[in-house]
Amino acid sequence: MKLSLLFPPSWHPSQPYLSLPCLTAFLDQAGISQKSQRDLNIEMLDTVLTRTYGLEIYEKLIEKTKELEKSAEGETGPGSKEHYARVVEALDRFPYVIDQIEPAKASLRSEEFFDLERYRECLFLIDRWLEVVSSLYFPTRMTVVDNQLSYSIYSSRAIMKAVRDEQQNPYIDLYRNHFLDSILNESPDLIGVSITATSQIIPGLTLCRLIKEANPDIHITVGGSIFTRLVDNLRRCDRLFEVTDDFIVFEGETALLELVNQLDGKKDFGKVPNLIYRENGKTLVNQPFYSENLAQHPAPNYDGFPLDKYLAPHTVLPVQFSRGCYYKDCAFCALTLDHQNFRQKDPIKVTEELEFLSHKYDTPYFFFTDECLALSPARRLCKEMIKRELDFQWTAEFRFEKNLSRELLGLLKDAGCQKIVFGLETYNERMMDFMKKGITQESVDRICSDCVDLGIGVHCYVIVGFPTETEEEALETMNFVVENTKLHSSYGFSCQPCLFDLEKEAPIMSDPGGYGVQRIMRPASEDLSLGFFYEVKEGMTPEQAEKLYQHVYEKISEVVCELPFNYSMADGLLYIARHNKQREPEPTGV
Repeated sequence: MKLSLLFPPSWHPSQPYLSLPCLTAFLDQAGISQKSQRDLNIEMLDTVLTRTYGLEIYEKLIEKTKELEKSAEGETGPGSKEHYARVVEALDRFPYVIDQIEPAKASLRSEEFFDLERYRECLFLIDRWLEVVSSLYFPTRMTVVDNQLSYSIYSSRAIMKAVRDEQQNPYIDLYRNHFLDSILNESPDLIGVSITATSQIIPGLTLCRLIKEANPDIHITVGGSIFTRLVDNLRRCDRLFEVTDDFIVFEGETALLELVNQLDGKKDFGKVPNLIYRENGKTLVNQPFYSENLAQHPAPNYDGFPLDKYLAPHTVLPVQFSRGCYYKDCAFCALTLDHQNFRQKDPIKVTEELEFLSHKYDTPYFFFTDECLALSPARRLCKEMIKRELDFQWTAEFRFEKNLSRELLGLLKDAGCQKIVFGLETYNERMMDFMKKGITQESVDRICSDCVDLGIGVHCYVIVGFPTETEEEALETMNFVVENTKLHSSYGFSCQPCLFDLEKEAPIMSDPGGYGVQRIMRPASEDLSLGFFYEVKEGMTPEQAEKLYQHVYEKISEVVCELPFNYSMADGLLYIARHNKQREPEPTGV
């Protein structure tokens, strides 16, 4: 039994993602040796950002220009006059951009990364290059971290059209010409595809479709948080099973191991936990859903990932101390669904894993992906890291807990914490209580001030438009950031305003009326919708909230350093760590 694990585009190019390395390490521990893992996201971007690929594109642009010169019809859309204009514009830009694209990629992998002007210039060049490439597939638009096709990712019917659209889907050509052969040449019996973000839905399922058509005997399973949130939808959605055999939802380690065992044995898929599959014309969901015993899990295994190809000069490794959230009450949050209950590893074991990973992959930089670290275990972790004199630099998410004292923050700093990510959501006291945040203005003020004093960077997530929120309440949150000069002028500060989205698994959905939501709607065609349209009894309407959100976003952008801190947490970590190193006093001679 040979197994291949694949992580498809589009995802951030600064660092690897944690899902496949966790699965690989778990399978290692179980004695499964015939396997491989690939980050196709970074492999594909590395391929696209080359002169060789550019010359392929150039020939296609010439052909497309000739074709559209004769046949362009309509004002917009594929094959239109606008399409023709975009291709002509791409050809005009081409000579300049092709000469710059490989140097831009090289700069981001070198110390030039830390020259902020060069960093910005390189990201801008890559964006322009992807715009040139995208013109072939108009109106599709690829960016470094995302892709926009004209198809809804919330409709299974639209997705199944998208994965077959040779005109608008750039991933079909990319997989066929550069990746499909190498995937098939490994002769895998089972391929697992990890789809953890909406930006991966069309690229990921396009990959599944091409593999299935090339070799129907390969068993394909899809995992990741997107389909975990769509369990009920998948029961009623047969189309997606045209491109994959099954889905693994929630946590995947034990499920994937059992799937390997069943494919190698009796093929009794009813024994595979967390599996959604088709049998005798019915969609079956294996329940109850299984939660992993995290204490028995090994450190992630990044072998096979091209760590030198990420667009950063140093490797930043995602790691995990816990799964789930110890505080589950936030009314808006559907994240707790991914991991059904809160579990954590022993702090000493985590410290040993960090030491192991740092030595194996030659990096002191770590990114805790936990939804939020619990305070007492975090204290023990920091004490252990200090005791072992480990010079690591890391970032993690915490809550604005009143017990997150200045003393504990100092301990975090001494243990190498460079930045803390907080879910602020709102600074208005009524909204804090209404959202069930369990925090106070007093704690927010003190913790932000302490972080700045200690030299710990701060990130705040902000939500605009939670039901019943008024314009004045939303502006109070905005002003907390905009008028707090001490905070927003501190090195590494970032803030991401988000527009409230009524998500299907959020606690608010258990009592919408109690939260002022009076009508909930979903378009019939969107059978994979992750959220809903809604109406409210009081406060801003969704339309008013969206308009105010634009204002809040613009005002906060004026005081926040967009690049690198709002663009990439991993890039920001490298910048902050370097900044703090340069500020350290020189050691005095004895």
